[in-house]
Amino acid sequence: MPYIDENHLVCLHRTIETKEIQEQRLLNELKKQRVEKDKLYRSCNILRFVSICLVVILALGVALYFIKPSFFINERLLESQNKMLIKKSDLDKYEDSIVLLNQKPDSQPLHSPNSIVAFNDTTLIYAVQVAAFEAKEISLYSNDLNNINHYKDKKFNKYALGNFSNLEDANIFRKEMVALGFKDVFVASYKNGKRIKIEEAF
Repeated sequence: MPYIDENHLVCLHRTIETKEIQEQRLLNELKKQRVEKDKLYRSCNILRFVSICLVVILALGVALYFIKPSFFINERLLESQNKMLIKKSDLDKYEDSIVLLNQKPDSQPLHSPNSIVAFNDTTLIYAVQVAAFEAKEISLYSNDLNNINHYKDKKFNKYALGNFSNLEDANIFRKEMVALGFKDVFVASYKNGKRIKIEEAF
């Protein structure tokens, strides 16, 4: 039987202990690296998820921008600034209408505020008289409003609204004027540029 020296035995034990310590250190290092790898893997998954969410949100934003651009505009803010959104097709229609109106010759001459406008139509006309001023000529209308008429009756300057061909329409308009606060308005009839009594119109 071989003989083992006590010194060799001690050295062998030390070597085994050293190897065990090294092995434990390696196991600890391996566990540490495994934990770090798990953390890195979780971080990568979170980053991947966030990236996918950002791409989806960006894609939805681009799609909404092209499908419905008004989604990104605050319409209440526009309304507070007296603005509104309209479609380009509607804008084109409005522009075409304006061009046609500008090209269309005026069918009625514009009235000068300082001139007397008479009812020159030979047919019977009904209008709603809104004011009469004695010895004063006051212009109550714009040059662009053709249905506001001013005529002279002795020493009175009288103003009437509307040119109606029948009494019923004139009465409807008078009621609307009363509802707006013009309490003393009434229907008057005119023929050949002169005021006539309502009963003479029948």
